[in-house]
Amino acid sequence: MRPIKDILSEEYWNIAFRETEENDFAFINKNRMFNSLRESKRYWYADPFLFRYKEEIWLFVEAFDNKTEKGVIACMKYEDGDFTDPEVVLEEKYHLSYPYVYEENGEVYMMPETMEDCCIQAYKAVEFPRKWKKHKTLIKLENAVDTVICGDKLITSVVTDSYEKRVDADVYDINTGKYIQSLHKNSQHARGAGKIFFAEGKNIRPAQDCTNGVYGAGLVFYSIEEKEGNFSEEQVYTLVPEDFNVRNKSVEGVHTYARAGNLEILDFKCKRFNLRRILWIIQKKL
Repeated sequence: MRPIKDILSEEYWNIAFRETEENDFAFINKNRMFNSLRESKRYWYADPFLFRYKEEIWLFVEAFDNKTEKGVIACMKYEDGDFTDPEVVLEEKYHLSYPYVYEENGEVYMMPETMEDCCIQAYKAVEFPRKWKKHKTLIKLENAVDTVICGDKLITSVVTDSYEKRVDADVYDINTGKYIQSLHKNSQHARGAGKIFFAEGKNIRPAQDCTNGVYGAGLVFYSIEEKEGNFSEEQVYTLVPEDFNVRNKSVEGVHTYARAGNLEILDFKCKRFNLRRILWIIQKKL
């Protein structure tokens, strides 16, 4: 049975966004204010991924359903300085999160976290952005979370200790599924936190800082480099909740970063009283 304090006070996530100069990243200019998505009592939103499609910018997120206590994938379009209302576009019988959307040979795919299905798999857009079908299993692997693409490789986070929030950050060949190397072993500072992006002449991989087993303690940004088939990383930036501000919100955590053009996205953790959630919990128990 969950503690009463966890029922009365909901720990939830939402998405913060702002427009910046092209190279003005959150970890450089930490004082500019972010806006946030309109909140829902049924859903909260995390794991933001931005994707540019035919000159439009789309945001894909994990939408955690308080009624079913399961994650689904939702999307929304950025227009006129704000996002449209979220629409659920992918749901399975198991939890989904971390909707990594990418393009390959003119087709659009999504690689959500499907740890509960014990594999890393890709979905193909049949009618972007609202209709998806399973395309193929990329790797059969237990405890794999928050996977990103780096060229023709996958970097996935394999959970080694769920309580301490520790993972191995491992590299696999995207075509064969063959293990190549480990970037980090049993680390609290290596779990994926968004797409690899280019900044200041470097490829940057965002990772979660889970110091002391705290989920959302901050972000670590690594410059990642491949030489002669071997990857190496060097920490170049960090970001903690105290480093940025969200309008009218008290930020208690951050764990994913996204960027598209001059649009910058973070997710952030808060707490609230949510009567509907309490009623759904009671209903589920009954």
